[in-house]
Amino acid sequence: MLKEVHPTVGLATIVSPFEVGAEKSQALQQKALTALTNAGIKVIPTRKLIDSDEAALEAARDLRGQDLDAVCLLYGTYADDTYATTVVEQLQAPFIIWGTNDFDTGSMAGAQQASEVLSEMGYYYKLVFGNVDDRRAVDAVRMVARVAYAKRSLFNCRLGVFGYPRIKGQTQAAVDEIELRKKIGCRLVGVGMDVLRSEMKQPEKKEITATWEQVSKGITKITVSEEQVDEAVRAYLAIRKIVREKRLNAIAIEDWNELIGIPNLAFSLLNDEGVPAGCEADVHATLMLYLLSILTGKPAFHGELLGMFEKEDALLVAHYGAGAPSLAESRGEISLEPDRSPSGRGVSVVFRVRKGPVTLASLTGRRDSYRMMIAAGESIEAPHVFHGGIVANIKFHVNHRQVLDEAVGMSHHWMVGLGDVSRELVEYCKMTGIQPVQVGGS
Repeated sequence: MLKEVHPTVGLATIVSPFEVGAEKSQALQQKALTALTNAGIKVIPTRKLIDSDEAALEAARDLRGQDLDAVCLLYGTYADDTYATTVVEQLQAPFIIWGTNDFDTGSMAGAQQASEVLSEMGYYYKLVFGNVDDRRAVDAVRMVARVAYAKRSLFNCRLGVFGYPRIKGQTQAAVDEIELRKKIGCRLVGVGMDVLRSEMKQPEKKEITATWEQVSKGITKITVSEEQVDEAVRAYLAIRKIVREKRLNAIAIEDWNELIGIPNLAFSLLNDEGVPAGCEADVHATLMLYLLSILTGKPAFHGELLGMFEKEDALLVAHYGAGAPSLAESRGEISLEPDRSPSGRGVSVVFRVRKGPVTLASLTGRRDSYRMMIAAGESIEAPHVFHGGIVANIKFHVNHRQVLDEAVGMSHHWMVGLGDVSRELVEYCKMTGIQPVQVGGS
């Protein structure tokens, strides 16, 4: 199951004994600790304030090995920029440089100066301005900390690739494992199709029946045969077992063409269970499912650009029935059907994505061309023109044709997450060196 994100952040306060406000800096750090803790962040403060290069080294030793997602350097006063750079050089983590709005202390000037030097040195950082009781400043720190948590999660991800690492005819999904490791950190774990076929033979009829009863509970629209149910549930139980045995955080399966329809139910259920599962062996798409699920706290949907609604000023993003059931308005809105392809195999989970704010994202590229399309919008009612799969009708913050213009050169696989996390995705791109393609500046 998906869990709420509580990032861990190291907190150090920088101060100069020669500046106004130095004597208040210890109290300032305590207030910041309280504010960030109340915002859902686990905070690990340094034992002492940083008032020299030597103290900066000591602070770095305090924080090293604390399993941090990010480090926040709070400016109590203006101070030498070497204090900040010393800590940054010692710790490999995303940094937040925080200047307060206390005019006499020069805190903002110190933070601004440090930002210039860190930019020249090529380090990632986020510059935040505002007092420690300013909700906007605290939210900015929290946002960066959450993104840093997501970055670490993807860095440590074990992504299982079942079959060939892309399907026939989709060159855009080709992935360079070494470059992926350098850019995002994910490790690919190959799983042969023979392993999947072998595991599908293992479940007993009793387990299949019990699983199906749980899966279909509360769903009244069911048009699948016993044979289709048997094959789909076997695939789900087999894939779930492999995920657990190989300690996989996410999976991508070469389902098209040979297995088309058979893993649909597994995709749907695993996404709801907190294991992002991408179709068509698209590793980049699966990573976006993972990233969106962390940032939104909900499963994301693997869709494709399939059409336009001129009257509604919206785009149709849909795919076959392989998405998390919790994305529907209710279980009563879901139907369980055979796959929409001529094979008609397996069980598809068919519904419209619930109405409300969404974020669309797509990752593509290789080597120096990695880029991420990011677009915020709204899932709305629209004509039902795509059948037998999952449908999201999305009205964006800009005209739908502008979305199409700005999406030129991107993959046709578009992931949809519930809620607006466009700002977080842009920050993730800054942390990792991926080019953000912000549609309409959303």
